[in-house]
Amino acid sequence: MKNMKLFPKTFIHCLTLIISVLLTALLLLYIFLPTFYRQYKQKKISEDTSWLASELGGISVSDLPSALSGYAINKGYGYTAEYENGDIICNVSAGIGFAFSEIDTGDDFSVNVDMELAESRAAFHTADGKTVILIMNTSLQPIDDAVSVLLLLIPPLLLICIILSALVSWIYARSIVKPVKAITDATVQMTSLSPDISCNVTGRDEIGILSQNINEMYKRLLFAISDLERQIDAVGRAEQEKLDFLLLASHELKTPVTAVRGMVDGMLYNVGVYKDRDRYLLECQRELEHLTDLLCRILESSKMDISAAARNTSVTDIGDLLKRVSMPYLAIAQSREIRITVNTENTLFAVIPAELIEKVFSNIFSNAVKYTDSGKSICIYIENNTVIIENECAPLTAEELSHIGEPFYRPSNTEEKHNDGTGLGLYFTDKLLSACGLSYSFSPYEKGMRFILNF
Repeated sequence: MKNMKLFPKTFIHCLTLIISVLLTALLLLYIFLPTFYRQYKQKKISEDTSWLASELGGISVSDLPSALSGYAINKGYGYTAEYENGDIICNVSAGIGFAFSEIDTGDDFSVNVDMELAESRAAFHTADGKTVILIMNTSLQPIDDAVSVLLLLIPPLLLICIILSALVSWIYARSIVKPVKAITDATVQMTSLSPDISCNVTGRDEIGILSQNINEMYKRLLFAISDLERQIDAVGRAEQEKLDFLLLASHELKTPVTAVRGMVDGMLYNVGVYKDRDRYLLECQRELEHLTDLLCRILESSKMDISAAARNTSVTDIGDLLKRVSMPYLAIAQSREIRITVNTENTLFAVIPAELIEKVFSNIFSNAVKYTDSGKSICIYIENNTVIIENECAPLTAEELSHIGEPFYRPSNTEEKHNDGTGLGLYFTDKLLSACGLSYSFSPYEKGMRFILNF
C-alpha cells in the first residue's frame, strides 16, 4: 500500500470509506428500526387515545359504538370500551381474521392470528355520569414484515451500492489525482531547468495555490541560478584579470628594478659613464620614485573593494566634488605654467558612490596635468549632466586610443617626455566607472584630448 501510486490508493481508500458507511447505515437500520418503530407507534396511539377520550366525554352510551367505530376504521386501530367493573360496551379487535368456508358442508369458521400490539388506555365520563375505560390498540406486525423484507433486499441493494460507490470513488480519485499528476509531471520537467515550464493553475483551492507557489519558486530558482552563473563568471573574470594584472605588474616592476640595479653596479665598479655618480644617483632617485608610485598604485588596486564601494551611494554635488578634487593639482599645474579653469556655474546633483568618483576625477586630473604641455591650459566644466575635462596636448592616435584602458600602457609620444607615468590611471578609471555603471568617452578635439563623463 505504501508503494502504490496515488490514483489506486485514493480509489481504494474512497471506496472502502463509502462501503463502510453504507454497511454501518444498514446495520444501524436493522438494529434500531424495530425499536424506534415500536416507540413511535406507542407514542402515537397514546396521544390518539388521550385525544379521543377527551372528545368522547359527555357522550351517551348508545352513541359510543358508532363514534368509536368511525375513528378506529380511519386510523386502523382496534378498541374496547368497558365500564369500571369490566363489562364491555363494545369492542373491535386489531387482529387479522381469516374466514374459511366448507363447500360440501356449508359450515363456516374463522381463525384469529395473535399479533404483537401497542396498547393505550384512557378514561372518560358518559352523559349519565358513568366512567368508561377506553382501550385502543394497533398491530406492530408491519415492522416485522419490513425487517424481513429489508433482509431480503440487503444483498442486491449492497451490490448496487458497491457499484455506485466504485463509480463515485473513481470519479473522485480522478478529480483529485489529475491536478496532482499534472504538478508532478511539471516538476519532473523542471529538473531540466528550462525557462518555459510552469504548472497549470486551475483554481484558487489548495492545489491551485500549490501550483502557483511552485511556479513562483521555480522562477526564483531560475533567477538565482542565472544570477549565480553571472556572479561566477564575474568572479572568474575578476580573478583572471587580477592574475593578468599581477603578471603585468611583476613584468613592469622588473624594468625600473633592473635599471636601478644596473646603474648601482656601474657606479660601484666605476664602469664607463657610471663613473659620473652624481648624475646617475639622480637617475636612480627618479627610477625609485617611479617604482614607488607604481607600487602605490598596485597596492591601491589590490586593497580596493570596488563592488562594495559602488553600493555606497549618496546624493552628491558634482560641482563641489570637482572643486575639492582639483585643489591639490592647482599648485602642480602652476609650477609647470599650466592654467586650470574649473567652471561649476551649471549645477549637477547625482546619486553616486562619491568615494569612487573622487578617485576617478583624481586620476583624470593627474593625467591631464601630467600630459599637458607647459604654458597650455586645462578646462573643467559641467554641461548637460556631463562633466567635461579638456587638456591641450598632442592628441592620441586611433591605435593608441584602442589600448588606452590597458594596464601599464603608455602612448609612444608620451613615454620620452613623461616617462614617470605608470599607465594605470585610465585603467583604474575604466574599472571604477564600470562598477558605478557610468559611461564615458576619451577622444581628441582640435586642441588636444577631451574626457566626458556622463551622469
